[in-house]
Amino acid sequence: MPLPPVSDRPEEVIADRNELKPGHRSHPWRRQGLLLALLTGLAVLLNSLPVPLYFGVQVLLGSVPPILALLLWRTWWAVPMAFLASLQTWTLWGHPWAVVIFTLEMVWLTVAMRLFNGLARNDGNGRVVLFSLAYWLLLGAPLVFVFYGLVLRFDAANVLVVAVKQSFNGVFNTGLAFAALIVIRVVQARRGQGPGLSLRGVIVALALLAITVPTLVISLLAGQQLELAVQEGVLDGLRTVNLAVARAGVEDPTPDLLMRELGNDLAYRRLEPDGQSSSSDPALFQRLDDAFQDSGRTYVRNSDLALLIPRGRLPLLRKWVNGYWSYSSQINRGVGETALVQVVAPARAIVTRMQDQSTWLLATSMSVMTLGALIGYWLGGLFDREFQRVISPLHLQQGSVSMPPLQLSPVLELRNLALLINHRIRQVNRLALQLRQAYSRLRQSRNDLQQHLNIDPITGCGNRQALKARLQEEFHRCCRSGEALSCLCLRVDNLVAINRTFGPQVGHTLLQGLTQAARPRLRITDHLFRCGDAFLVVAIGCSAANARDLAESLRSAMEGIYLASSEPGGTTQELRTRLSFGISSLNAEEADAEDLPARARQDLDRRRPAPEETFGGDS
Repeated sequence: MPLPPVSDRPEEVIADRNELKPGHRSHPWRRQGLLLALLTGLAVLLNSLPVPLYFGVQVLLGSVPPILALLLWRTWWAVPMAFLASLQTWTLWGHPWAVVIFTLEMVWLTVAMRLFNGLARNDGNGRVVLFSLAYWLLLGAPLVFVFYGLVLRFDAANVLVVAVKQSFNGVFNTGLAFAALIVIRVVQARRGQGPGLSLRGVIVALALLAITVPTLVISLLAGQQLELAVQEGVLDGLRTVNLAVARAGVEDPTPDLLMRELGNDLAYRRLEPDGQSSSSDPALFQRLDDAFQDSGRTYVRNSDLALLIPRGRLPLLRKWVNGYWSYSSQINRGVGETALVQVVAPARAIVTRMQDQSTWLLATSMSVMTLGALIGYWLGGLFDREFQRVISPLHLQQGSVSMPPLQLSPVLELRNLALLINHRIRQVNRLALQLRQAYSRLRQSRNDLQQHLNIDPITGCGNRQALKARLQEEFHRCCRSGEALSCLCLRVDNLVAINRTFGPQVGHTLLQGLTQAARPRLRITDHLFRCGDAFLVVAIGCSAANARDLAESLRSAMEGIYLASSEPGGTTQELRTRLSFGISSLNAEEADAEDLPARARQDLDRRRPAPEETFGGDS
C-alpha cells in the first residue's frame, strides 16, 4: 500500500498520522452538529436574559447564535434554532407573536443569503446586515403593527415602541453576529484555515463599530439622564404630597382637599402606630395589595421610588402603562411610635412620556446604525472596485506570454502594493523570457536528437528504429480498421562491390541518388526507410497486386540512376545499379508487425537466390 505524501506542515502531518490509525475516522458533521447544539443552548440562554437598554426597552441577544451559524455554515438549522430561542419571548412578554416575527426573520435571512449572496465564501461581505434591514423595513415592522396593534390591541405609542425596538434588536443582533464572524475568520486566517477575510466585510464591520457604538453609548447615557430627571420629578411630587399628609392629623381634611385640588390623580394611605389606617381611595389600595407587585430596580433609578405593576401574564408594556408610582415614608409620632404614609399616582402619563423618549432614542440609534451599514457597504464596495481596477490588467491579459503591470491607485496602500507587485512582475517576466528561450533551445536540441535517432544521415530516409515504430503503429491501426498494408523491400545488389572498388563515399552518393529517384514514385501515404543496402517502403492502403506494381515502378526509376567514377588505374567507368525486390502484405493470420519485413525479405530471396549481401547490414 503506498504511503501518503509527507507534508511540511506539522498539523497536516499529525492529521495524516491520525488517518493511518486503525479505527480513526473523521466526522465533520458530528463536530458541526455539536457546535449547532451549543449555539442553540446559548441562544435560549441569551433570550432568557434580556438586556435593558432604555426605559421599557429590552434587547434580546438570542438571535446572534442562529445568525452566526447561518454565516458559518449557511445551514437551514438556523431556522429551528431561532424558533427555539424565540420561545422564551412567549414567557417574557405573554404572547406568541414575537416567536413568529423572529422565526420569519431567520427564514428571510437564510433565503436571501442563498439566493442573492452567491457562493458561501461571500457570506463575509456584510450583505447580511442589509438583508436584515430589508426584512424589518418590508416585513418585520408591518407584522409588529398587525400583531400588536390589531391582535393585542396596544395603543399607538406602545406599538411604535415595539416596532422600533424589535427592528433595532434584529439589526443589532445581525451586526453582532457579523462582527463575531469577522473575529472567527481572523482567528482562522492566523491558523491558515477558513476562507479568509473579505475586504468589503471588514470595512462594513469597522464602519458599523465606528458609527454605531459611540452613538449607542451616547444615547444610552442621555436616556438614563432623562429617565433619572423624569423620575426625580415624579418623586418630588409624591414626596411633597407625602409630607403634607404626614403633617396633617388623623381627622384633618387637608389631605383630602389636597387630593381633590390635584385632580384626584393621587391617592394616599396612612397607617398609624395603633393599627388605624386612613386612605383617600381604600378600594385602590386594596387592589394594589392584591393584584400588583413592585417592578424592581431595572428601570426605576431612585431607590425611594417604586413602580407597581399588575401581576399575571400580561405584556410588559401593558403592565407599565397600567402601573402606579409609589412613594412611602415613615413618620415618628413619639418614642417607639412610627406611622407609615404611602402616596401613589397613575404611571400612564409618565410611562408614555418615557416610552416616547425611548422611541426617539431607539429611532435615532436605528437610523445611525442603518446609515453606518449603508456607508460601510458603500465604502467596502468602493475599495473592492478600486482593488479590482488595480488588478484588472491581470484578468484582461490572461492569454499573454508575459504578465502586465498593475494599475496604480490613488489609495496610498494600494499604490505601494501595486508598485511592489509590479517590481515582482518585471522580475517574473524576465525569468519567464529566459525560461522560454531555454525551452526553445531545449526543444531544438530534442528535435535534433530525434532527427539523429530516427533519420538516416546519408539519405534522409527513416532508419531502422523509425521503421520499427512506424510499422508497429500502422500494423495495429490496419488490424483494427481492416485496411490493406504492404511492405516492399528493394535491395541494391552490387552496393558492396561498389564500396570495395570505389570507396564508401561513392556508395553514399549512389544511395542519395537512389533516394531522390524513388521519392517521386511514392504516394503521400507511403513511408521510405533505409536499412543497410536495402530500402523498405511501408505502403498504407496498398494491396499485394498494387504493391507489386509499386515495386516495379520504384525499381525502374532507381535502376535508371548511374554514376561516372574513376577507377584506381585512372580510367573512367559508368556505375549502374541492380535492384531486386520482395513484397509482403498484411493478412488475417499476421501476429506481429515484424513478420511483414521478414516475409518481404523471404520473397526477395526467392526472386534472387544468391544475393551478394545479407539483408539489414549498415554500410
